[in-house]
Amino acid sequence: MTLTPSAGDQPVATAEQRTVRLLLVDGHCLFRQALRALLTREERFTVVGEAGRAGEALALIEALRPDLVITDVHLPDEADGRFIERVRERFADVAILVVTAMRARGAAAIARKAGALGYVLKDQGRAELGHALREVIAGRWYCADAPVALPRHARGELAAARANAVYLTERQRQVLRSVAQGYSTREIAQMLGVSVKAVHKQRERLRIALQLDGTAALTRFAIREGLVQTSPSSS
Repeated sequence: MTLTPSAGDQPVATAEQRTVRLLLVDGHCLFRQALRALLTREERFTVVGEAGRAGEALALIEALRPDLVITDVHLPDEADGRFIERVRERFADVAILVVTAMRARGAAAIARKAGALGYVLKDQGRAELGHALREVIAGRWYCADAPVALPRHARGELAAARANAVYLTERQRQVLRSVAQGYSTREIAQMLGVSVKAVHKQRERLRIALQLDGTAALTRFAIREGLVQTSPSSS
């Protein structure tokens, strides 16, 4: 495990200027070292720590609060995306990019359903990794071996949302249910024990995942899918 001191308070920077703090998580030390060497060539990225196991990685996230975690789907002490799910549950404002050698059918879907925003294969090169990082930092799903675009309203609002709902994390479903029940962002944050900023980010990820804009559209979808049992109040 390696550590870099937390950044502390800094002046607000634009999205283009802000330094992105990265945590590297992979069971192979040599790969982590190579990835660190590659990323530190870019001025925008700062690698604040690295870990080989899920347990130590979670401790580092708690201590360092990185902007983005780069991890494999399988770790020595966690498999099938469980580490990703744990990060999403505990640190909703931390983005996750999977970099893996897994080519198995459905592996990207497992990572996405667990809560990752991107999926890149380890043999795809620096340019692909850079593109994936830009997309994930911007809050957009990116998969290097599948179409980037999500289904849009051309397939029908409800059909498109249903197609993507399988990838929602449990925390995103909690937020969706709460929105549909008429709770405000601040109330949802209090109920879930997270920051208002974290709820805003989850709502934005819901909008991207389901391709639904606004509280009314999210509420209609939640009711149609049976995620709420009674009609929500106005918000």
